[in-house]
Amino acid sequence: MRLRTVILRSVFAAVMACCSAAQSHPDLIKSATTISSHDQLEEWMTYYYQHPRPDLMISALRAMSKEGWLKKENSKAPVAAFLARLLSANADRWDRWTKDLTGETEDEKSIFTVALWMGNDESCRKALAGLLRGGDPAFKQEASQLLEKRPPNLLGDDIDSPQFLDALWGSFLATGDERYVQRLISTLPLLDRKDDIMKMLIGGAAKWSLTSNAVQHPKVMEICEAELKVLPENQKPALMEVIESARKRKNSTN
Repeated sequence: MRLRTVILRSVFAAVMACCSAAQSHPDLIKSATTISSHDQLEEWMTYYYQHPRPDLMISALRAMSKEGWLKKENSKAPVAAFLARLLSANADRWDRWTKDLTGETEDEKSIFTVALWMGNDESCRKALAGLLRGGDPAFKQEASQLLEKRPPNLLGDDIDSPQFLDALWGSFLATGDERYVQRLISTLPLLDRKDDIMKMLIGGAAKWSLTSNAVQHPKVMEICEAELKVLPENQKPALMEVIESARKRKNSTN
């Protein structure tokens, strides 16, 4: 799935959309000291787990803001989840990042705040307090309200919205952790929930996104193939359809 599709539309809204295969071009950012183009931004985020560059985070955030990603409601879940995983892996950079963000736009500070909230530990809250000191009243109110809520547990909570699916993909892109893809696979039985249209649509969105990402990311295909071997027989057909569809789509582009 092209990152543009993931960020600008939730997988739920894009379930009927078509997308083409793509591949990583690490040379776009290999020697970069800043993110200065759309292609660099897509490469940095879509394939971060393959070649992580946390040093480009601030410039990437500025690029997202410039392109309008951070003002779109359905971009918040995948971007915030992605950044939350980066924060978890780079706690030593927080002080510098929060200082760099002090004078930046409110949408950049806002998404960073959501990411810190999703990080959900004492260090995240301390860093968040630092950001709050430099925010305007509206920003402070938004952040304070956020802190009153329990952050989602992406590996434990029920998957009940398209935003949850987007957050799982954002987390996978940041880490390559198979557990996020396994959680998406776990929603495929919802396709049979004819009594609950929302759950059925979530299952359909997960199936669409798994197929698209299995085309683009070999690791997603590997995870799907491994899960197929261990799933109960009654849960295998939907995942087999994902794998076969992805293979056909990939072959058609070769």
